[in-house]
Amino acid sequence: MILLPHGCSCSQPSVTPKNWEKGPKSLMNRHWRIHYYFRDPEFKDQYPYGKLITIKGMNKYKTIEERRAATKILIEEELYVLQAEGYNPITKKNNGTDIVVEYDISPETLILIAIEEAKKKIQAAKSTQSDLKTVVKYFSKSCRQLRYNILKIGDVKKIHIKNILENQAKQNNYTNERFNKVRAYIQMVFEELVDSDALDYNLISSIKKKKETKKIKKVLNDREHETVRDYLKQNHYTFYRYFEIFFRSGSRSTELFNLRYSDVELYNQRFKVLVKKGKHYEEQWRAINNNAMPFWMELMASAEKGDYIFSYNFSPGKTKIAARQVSNKWRKYVKQKMGITADFYSMKHLYTTKVISLYSRDLATGINGHKSRMMNDKHYDTLYNERKLEEAKNINVK
Repeated sequence: MILLPHGCSCSQPSVTPKNWEKGPKSLMNRHWRIHYYFRDPEFKDQYPYGKLITIKGMNKYKTIEERRAATKILIEEELYVLQAEGYNPITKKNNGTDIVVEYDISPETLILIAIEEAKKKIQAAKSTQSDLKTVVKYFSKSCRQLRYNILKIGDVKKIHIKNILENQAKQNNYTNERFNKVRAYIQMVFEELVDSDALDYNLISSIKKKKETKKIKKVLNDREHETVRDYLKQNHYTFYRYFEIFFRSGSRSTELFNLRYSDVELYNQRFKVLVKKGKHYEEQWRAINNNAMPFWMELMASAEKGDYIFSYNFSPGKTKIAARQVSNKWRKYVKQKMGITADFYSMKHLYTTKVISLYSRDLATGINGHKSRMMNDKHYDTLYNERKLEEAKNINVK
């Protein structure tokens, strides 16, 4: 049995007469033929034992030597077209042996074109998309500087990507922290290239992160918090209102700026957010804190069905706006006007720290929508290390 392309097979070709290779010259008086059975699973019902195929092209030769030579050539040619070209003697069509594969992004695509195509496939928040666009822009520039832009994505090696990232970091004077951030964005792109079968594995995963110095987070102290609160209340009320809501929400600004009228249930004192973590999206309910309830009531009273809760001027409206408005206003009103260096997002760290101090770590974990306490302990609780130091001071081992 000879296996052929597309699940077909055939028996070993035989010749009549059987002694055609060494028989006497009198064999020339007989009619020669090559025969074999061809099996195609698509025609199993019609030819359960295979279709008998015969070849008689050698009979036109008049000498025994020529006929034997012609028979050998006919057998070789028949096996070649069956095996190499996928010829099907039932359909009399040449199906070929190559299986045509349609790629989302072909390994034959040039590296920069492939990266642009992969970037388009990434679904993420607008802020992430904006950052990704910038990172890819400088990655592509570095790639061209090294003349790697002539490479096909399927031919790219780890060393190429490592050199591109290192060159990109040098050209833009990246810190180790920035390098790792850029690496993370490019890793997202290459994950899409793997999903699109342009690559077999993610080349970025084997490129090591650079060592970072973990800095102590700057957060508002109680006095600064009250000063900012009073200033915003007197001079920029709608931003102050958002300030109070965010502080107690356990949510990110990107989540709050996606809120619509239908996502808020005042009677149940809760609102629904869409949490985006990588490729995983999850809806979660968050509590409306008693202290923030008056501000939520103000917003809902002026909102209409279908409105975003935070549109222009941090008030309800039909238009969705970018969450970067928060950092822009904070920089203008607080950092530049009041000389405070803490970022707006540090408010979440401050509130988490206070909840842990006054209540429990488990409550803080639930408020922030985390699956475990590790994120709160290591990332949001600014007094975590101080608590551990105090516990260490009181250890009594004799």
